[in-house]
Amino acid sequence: MNLSEKRRVDEDWITALLCLEFFGICMNHKYLRKNEKNVFCIDCNAQICRHCCDTEAHFLHRRLQICKYVYQDVLRLLDIQHYFDCSEIQTYKINGEQAIHLNSRPQAKDARPSTKSKNAGSCVTCKRYIQDRPNRFCSISCKISASPEKHKFCFSPEINQSALKKEHYNQEQNLEEKKSCTSSLTDVSEDSDVLLGNFSLRPLVRILKRKGVSRRSPLN
Repeated sequence: MNLSEKRRVDEDWITALLCLEFFGICMNHKYLRKNEKNVFCIDCNAQICRHCCDTEAHFLHRRLQICKYVYQDVLRLLDIQHYFDCSEIQTYKINGEQAIHLNSRPQAKDARPSTKSKNAGSCVTCKRYIQDRPNRFCSISCKISASPEKHKFCFSPEINQSALKKEHYNQEQNLEEKKSCTSSLTDVSEDSDVLLGNFSLRPLVRILKRKGVSRRSPLN
């Protein structure tokens, strides 16, 4: 793959991420609980559910979990920063974690640029108020819209692929340990059942204490 093709691939996945609608029902797992499509597969450019992540088709793929914040789709900064340059994008604290918006939040048609921008800042693209002055964008889409060269914000996936393989190996090791632990517990329970069974088959021996020697009453 040459440099131009790589750039096109990088542009494809980030464009698909911003255009797709999430939290719909996964038809492949419609009879299972928690089957909403809240995961984005970078390698497939598709939204999937948590059950799809365990299948062979997506197990080793790069994935991003989509969350909801005030009815808007957001990403954890810890996840997206490995694949996308998130500098100068406003972050929000959600459940103790830093997150960023996928798309700019909708505004009223007659909305004006925020007056608070005099003391803080405003988004370069949508003019929405930004809390932290060094930041220039309120979402990923606003940052991409400000620059036509989308590929320069995306990072190489090689390191992340090796990390996913290592995680897959650790999961298999944990599964084997759980299986061995379960089998050992089963063996112990079976042995204890045999011991209890043997003990129950033994006849109970009643030990009678011998009374003292009987004595006759003296004759008158």
